[in-house]
Amino acid sequence: MVKKEARRVVIFSENYRIEGYMYLIPGARIVDELNKNIQFIPLTECVIYDKDTSLEIDRVNFMVVNKNMISLVFPPEEIA
Repeated sequence: MVKKEARRVVIFSENYRIEGYMYLIPGARIVDELNKNIQFIPLTECVIYDKDTSLEIDRVNFMVVNKNMISLVFPPEEIA
């Protein structure tokens, strides 16, 4: 089994902003995970917000996000 590291990410879809942890192979970039030949990205410790109002909708320990629904993804430390 390959050991992966938790990396905090912010994901935007058409209606939601999701903050949670994506798991990457050490040294890998977020884009490397997105370029894999898989349809869904697993995330843990997620907080789901309404994209327009920023109101918290839900918190879940685990979810998968369809890559086709992602419009933007970045690590939160990149926010200026």
